[in-house]
This record gives sequence, C-alpha cells and structure tokens, in this order.
Amino acid sequence: MDNFRADLQDLLFKITELLKNGGFWGWVSVFVLSLFLTVIIKGSLKFLVYRLQKLTFLNGIIWHGLIVQALSKTKSSVVFLWILYPLLHFLQLNEQLKYVAYNAVVIATVLQCGFWGFSSINYWREHFLNKKMAGNVSASAALGLLYAFMQGIFLFVLILIGLSNLGVDVAALLAGLGVGGIAIALAAQNVLGDLLASLSIVLDKPFVVSDYIVVGSEQGTVEHIGIKTTRVRSLSGEQLVFSNKDLLESRIHNFKRMRERRVIQKIGVIYSTPIEKLEQIPIWVKDIIEKYSKLRLDRCHFCKYGDSSLDFELVFWVSDPDYKIFMDHQEKLLLDIFRKFTLEKIEFAFPTQTLHIESLPVTAATT
Repeated sequence: MDNFRADLQDLLFKITELLKNGGFWGWVSVFVLSLFLTVIIKGSLKFLVYRLQKLTFLNGIIWHGLIVQALSKTKSSVVFLWILYPLLHFLQLNEQLKYVAYNAVVIATVLQCGFWGFSSINYWREHFLNKKMAGNVSASAALGLLYAFMQGIFLFVLILIGLSNLGVDVAALLAGLGVGGIAIALAAQNVLGDLLASLSIVLDKPFVVSDYIVVGSEQGTVEHIGIKTTRVRSLSGEQLVFSNKDLLESRIHNFKRMRERRVIQKIGVIYSTPIEKLEQIPIWVKDIIEKYSKLRLDRCHFCKYGDSSLDFELVFWVSDPDYKIFMDHQEKLLLDIFRKFTLEKIEFAFPTQTLHIESLPVTAATT
C-alpha cells in the first residue's frame, strides 16, 4: 500500500512538472488528463442516473425526476471544458489564450445551464401542468403560451448572465430594453390582460369546457377557452363570446359543480280550509316526497297569512343537479300534491277581491 502511494505521488509530481514546462507534451498531457477525468465523471453520472431510476419509491417525487433529468442532460464536452480550464493554468499561456479559454468556458457553462433549465421546464410541464389540465381540451393553447413564456424568461435571464460574465455592460442594455418594454406593455395592456386571465382560468379552473355557467344576465354551456376569449353556447342556440379579463372580473355561477339542488315552493290554500286539514298538509307533503329516492324534504310550514290565501312554504332537495331530472321530479311532486288536495277537497287559492256594498238608509235616499 505504501509503495502504491509513493508511485502515485511520483506520477502526480512528474505530471505537474511536465505541465509547468509547457510545450507540446504539456498540452498533450492536459488534454489526455482532461479527457480521462471526463470519461470517469461522465461514467459516474450515468451510473448515478441508473441507480436513481431504480429507486421506484422516489419516482412520484418531483425533485427526484428533476435530478435525474438534469444529470442525464449533462454534456460531456462541457465537463471536458470545465476540467480543461483549471489545468490550463499550469501552462504558460499568454493573455489572449487565457481570454479565449475563459470565454469558451463561460459560453459552455451558459449552454449547459440552458440544457438543465429547459429540461426542468419541460419536466414541470409534462408532470405537473399536463396532469392539472387533464380533461380540459381547450387548455392546450394557454398551456403552450405559459410554456413558451417561461422558456423566454429563462432564456433572457440566461443570456444576460452570460453577457455579464463576458464583460458586456448589462445595465445599459437593460435600461434600453426597459424603456421599450414599457411602451410595448402600455400598447398591449388589454391583450396582456386577456392572456393573463386565460392562464388564470386554465390554472385555477373556475370552470372548464362543458360546464354550465351564468354570468350576469347571460348563461350557457362553455364550448371553448381560448387565449383571449371564452365561448359559451346559450340555451337559445347562439354563441356568446366573453373576454377572459371581463369574465374573471364578473361573478360566475357554475351550475355544473352543483352537487344537489335546493328548491323552494309556495303553496296557497283558501281561508275556508278547516284547521284540521291545515295541520295535515305538512304530513301529506312529507309522505309524498318520501316516495321519490332523489328528493329529500327539508321543511314544510304554514308560514304566512296572504292577501287571499293561507301560505305554506315547502323546501326540498333534489340529489341530482341535472336540470331535466329536477324538472321531472318537481312535476311529479306537484301533480301528487294536486291529487291529494283534490281528494281531500282542499282548494288552491288565487288572487280574488270581494266588494261589499253597504245600502243607504231609506230616509237619506228620499231626501
């Protein structure tokens, strides 16, 4: 073991002396050593990626996939330059060669960061955004826009960092771009507002395609969610086009996400109805509702003395949010109530007026 250490130290000393002497063999030694270390490091990275991919219990974790993606995207040529650059300092280089070597390393590092960054953004898109947008066929346009926007921002920042390390005055460049960016933003603020609203709709999902929504006095089924507008098919057949920005600033009623429907129904009977039958009406209504599996009684009360009727308030739930099913069951319920009231000889009230005329005394009429 001691002999091996001595031989290794002797080899490293000879390599160092050879590099210091420079010349042809010095350059050859630098390149051979850099190539040798590159092969070792690249082989180690591949083995590490292989082992990480075998750890199936980590496959569901995002950072695990990002690490595997980054390691697999590491380029051998960049690793070679990273190893070569410090070794070149052992050689007698002039300032021009040092400048060229430094710039080559900076450019290679920027490119490698670009590979890592774009692969990470793509991984985020495939394993996060695509899952979040699953089932939304209209989200592809906004998803592509968000993906391109993130790539553009990352590329812009990466270029600025690279130029700064190459000696370019980035502050003056940013000042010029800032003035132009403000002018462009002011000119396109409406379009940008709709684009950001589209991303909000896609990511937050206040509604998706096929949802039935009500916006103000307009209502219909969502057909398409675009980059600038959302299209809704109304019940009367025409297509309604909403600006995404205006849509998010409005109050949206999403009936597709209704789990069950609450219904309030008024029932009025005439004042001559016997008190015994008034007391039985809530019991009869409860028995009728219990016949239907999709209906659930909340309450039924004698609630008010109306102008021409004794008013009952019936509140019940329909377990299915579908509007047609609700109307079908409400129709059956009202018909059953009508049959029961007819059988019990209870009359429904309707607005009536009774005019009482008081006759004048005979003496007053003759005078």
